This record gives sequence, C-alpha cells and structure tokens, in this order.
Amino acid sequence: MSLLEMVCTISIMGGLSATALPHFADLPGDARKSVVMGMQGAMTSASTLMHMKCATQSGCKLHEGGSSVAISDTTVAMSRGYPQGGDPAGIQNALQFSGFNPVHVGDKTVFQKEGAPDAAACSVTYASPQVDGGLPLITAELSGC
Repeated sequence: MSLLEMVCTISIMGGLSATALPHFADLPGDARKSVVMGMQGAMTSASTLMHMKCATQSGCKLHEGGSSVAISDTTVAMSRGYPQGGDPAGIQNALQFSGFNPVHVGDKTVFQKEGAPDAAACSVTYASPQVDGGLPLITAELSGC
C-alpha cells in the first residue's frame, strides 16, 4: 500500500467518523442534562443554607408560616423555614444563576433551561414545603434536554 492510498483511506475514515459521531453521541443534550442536574444541586444547597440561616435568626419562623431572611443586598421570602417557591423573592433570590428562565406557578418555581428543545421538560422545579416541619420538593425533568 502506497503512502497516497493510506492518506486517502485515513481521510475517508475521518470524514465518515465525523459524520457518524453526532448520530451516536448527543453532546449538546448531555451537556444540558448536566447543567440541569448542577442547578438541582445548587438549589438543594441554597435551600439548606437558607434554612440554617433562618435557624440562627430569632425572627424567622423555622417550622411554620412565612418570614424573610436578608442576605447580601436582597431579602429571601421564606415559607416554613425554607425559601418560598412561586415567588420571585423566594428561591430565585437565594440563587445566583444564569442560563435558566424562572417561571412561577402557585407555590412552585420552575427553572427552565434556555436553549433546550423543550424547555418545560428540561428544567428544575422547586416546591415550597407543604406541611409544617416539611421539606421543599426539588425535582429535575430531563426528557426535553
């Protein structure tokens, strides 16, 4: 086999693999899924940290009702000792984020991933605690990423 034949064969194989790779690997979709899972982790951490901050302040209602907690240059609305869902002053104020569009529905805040094929199905949902002493529900939806 001559050098020219080898170069042609390698070029053809490279072209075929570059064409076939996107069919076998959904790199943008996997990246969006990873970002959404990271947002879920950040939301869990922010919620827990705000709960601990609430526990250290005498005016914060830790297990019932509503209150507020000041952080940096903003205030976070609390519900049963955790950031409130469904309110822009709640969990949205407790997070520093980009690349997501927050949508407030009832007692839930849904953070939809920008640029996803189906943003509603590529999101993280935060729901306020439903009972006194309860925990917030934080779920990720990845089917639309």
